[in-house]
Amino acid sequence: SGRMRVEWVAGSPWNRWSDAHGMGGQMTVESASWVGMSDYLYEPPPGQSRDPLAASISHALTFCFQSQTEIAQRKHLFHGSSDRFVAQAIKDTLPYFLGAVTEDYVAKQQELKRVRADIRQIERRLAEATAIRGEGLSRADTLLAEAKAVGLTVLDDSAPWQEKIEALRTIQNTPVPSAASEADEDVEFRRLSDVRSELVREQRTLQSTLERARSFEGNSKGYAAEAREHAARLQAVTIFEHDAPGHACPLCLQGLPEASQVPSVSDLRAAQDYIGERSGAMDSATPRIATAIQEVEEKLADVRRRLDDNRTLLTAVKRSNQRLQLATDTEARRAMVLGRISLYMENIPQVPDVSGQQVRLDELREQEAQLNEVVSTETIQARLESCLSNVNRHLSDYAKQIDLEYSDSPLRLDPRNLTIVADTPERGVSMREIGSGENHVGYHIVAHLALHTWFASRGRPVPSFLLLDQLSQAHFSPDTLPGNGVTQEKIDADRQAVKRLFNLIFDVVEKLGGKFQVLITDHPDFSDDVRFQAALRERWRDGLKLVPEDWPRSV
Repeated sequence: SGRMRVEWVAGSPWNRWSDAHGMGGQMTVESASWVGMSDYLYEPPPGQSRDPLAASISHALTFCFQSQTEIAQRKHLFHGSSDRFVAQAIKDTLPYFLGAVTEDYVAKQQELKRVRADIRQIERRLAEATAIRGEGLSRADTLLAEAKAVGLTVLDDSAPWQEKIEALRTIQNTPVPSAASEADEDVEFRRLSDVRSELVREQRTLQSTLERARSFEGNSKGYAAEAREHAARLQAVTIFEHDAPGHACPLCLQGLPEASQVPSVSDLRAAQDYIGERSGAMDSATPRIATAIQEVEEKLADVRRRLDDNRTLLTAVKRSNQRLQLATDTEARRAMVLGRISLYMENIPQVPDVSGQQVRLDELREQEAQLNEVVSTETIQARLESCLSNVNRHLSDYAKQIDLEYSDSPLRLDPRNLTIVADTPERGVSMREIGSGENHVGYHIVAHLALHTWFASRGRPVPSFLLLDQLSQAHFSPDTLPGNGVTQEKIDADRQAVKRLFNLIFDVVEKLGGKFQVLITDHPDFSDDVRFQAALRERWRDGLKLVPEDWPRSV
């Protein structure tokens, strides 16, 4: 027997879809826009090597076809899902087609990426500023704590970074007070300290004077040596007679040509006399310079001797007074802390002002939390479970209408394994464990009807049709006659089972009010069913075929 094509026509968009490239072809971008598809890019979780997947019309068509070999499969529920890559694409895009992902999901994803990039950039800037500060605030805090311990500052620990740096800079530039004067010790110690300060200043002055005098002496000796060497070179002029012409050969006294004339003999003699005078002046000044240096050295030696005497007296006074000894220890500690502060301040670079960056970072983190709540895996999973809960409700209702096995148990679509699961009191039973082709065909049909009921009611971007091929294949043909072990009761039971499938399809299409269309190619012809006959479009029998016989077999 041939096949018939049954088409439900109410509100049918099939004429538009008939221009598509075919069941397995790629639809155009215009078709994707026509069904209302927005940009959706699935990005695999971190750690997976798969590329991001953009949802397309070809993914939506997965839910629109059930070929003869697919509709009775117990292992694979969807069109093309026997291919593991197709199956993975279905898993990745199902949340979008069900509506678990919002229409602006991609925009929110991109915005989240931008916000996170800005956060990373600001965090890098803040980290760089912290590194520039030298081990962060802890280094400055340590120095301030030490300065507090020796009475150099009273800055509060909670002060901002810039205030702490300014406090350290103030300590560095402020003369350290004498601990002995703060302790108000005896007059003799303070007098000796004042004398020592005066002697130190005098010592520095004399050392500076001595360095300048020695430098002058060295320059003078160098000049004198150069002058003597120059004068020795000018001694050659003595070979000329005093009354010789200025430009004559010293041997033959013959005049020289103008082109070869050199400085005159008189010029050379004048230079010799000048250098001799300057050299003599320097020679006479050298003893006076040496005398001055000797006087400064004697004064410097006297100051050093007096400093040694002063140090001896100060030590004696400190030993006789314990409080002065403690004051000296405090001064030493202050000097050590001041040295460490100076070293820190000299080496710390200019720290960029990042005060506004922290405020911006807090704002971005709050924005990140809001966006992440919209696009996070947990949020999408919760919405997916909500969508599937509604799909599963239709799934169970439709399974009961056609009396499928396990229809009395809660049924659910398993998005991870792309199958139907019946949750019995003992355990979950998947479709591949359920026997008989009748059940397999039935579950394929109710699963797709449940999904399209949800797609249509929610306006999801899935083409609103379902093409089924040979849904009656698990039963005897209604045209079968009794005999050869086939009873009339069996024929009637099969006929009723197939009619239940068709009636369910008719009921769902009618309930959706023209938002959904089912196209079926199959053998049965229920002449007593008004809805069936009204939906019948073609009878491919008695030589009439989908592909006419007179079409060319080859080109």
